[in-house]
Amino acid sequence: MRTMIAILCITMFGIWAISPRTAQAQPASPPAFSDTPVIVTGSVTAFKYTRRGEVDGFYLNDGTEVRFPKHRAWEVMQVVAVGASVEVDGVQRFGRRGDIHVKAQVITNLTTNAQVVIEEVVSVRGQIQNYTYSRSGRIDGLILSTGDTVKIPKHMSALVSSRLPIGTPVQVDGVRKIGKYGDVHIDPDTITNLTTGEVFVIP
Repeated sequence: MRTMIAILCITMFGIWAISPRTAQAQPASPPAFSDTPVIVTGSVTAFKYTRRGEVDGFYLNDGTEVRFPKHRAWEVMQVVAVGASVEVDGVQRFGRRGDIHVKAQVITNLTTNAQVVIEEVVSVRGQIQNYTYSRSGRIDGLILSTGDTVKIPKHMSALVSSRLPIGTPVQVDGVRKIGKYGDVHIDPDTITNLTTGEVFVIP
């Protein structure tokens, strides 16, 4: 019995002694997700591939990783080749896993001046003429009098229908992009109700 008590005491002491060191050895949490506007230049050293072998970015000679949607790869590769000098206008993104890369908005070949516009930063004013709906029947977008379609998260459906009714004049700030099925739409950062002044921040 005494032997068992002694073993138990030693074990508990060992756990107490090791625990603080274990806590110190845990890796630091990755930086919070954030976007910072940047313009980077350099020469392309290699393309970046997904696990399925699809191109979704490239690397510059200073080690910068540039990413773009894989469905835009064909357009990018018509303008950019390995060895090309490029300028990338975009945002520096800190991913949840601590990775740092540049999300491209405009890619320019500095030799030919050819460009690929991945995302166009826009500020659009118009009236809401109609809504678009998901398959489940929830509002997932706005159609403006300018002809633009504005995408919104489905969880904001009720908020939009009650506080941004059809006919409301709005200002939409965000990026215009081409979806993987060829649709052109705006992904908003903010939508402002120009009647009330209320600003909706889109997550």
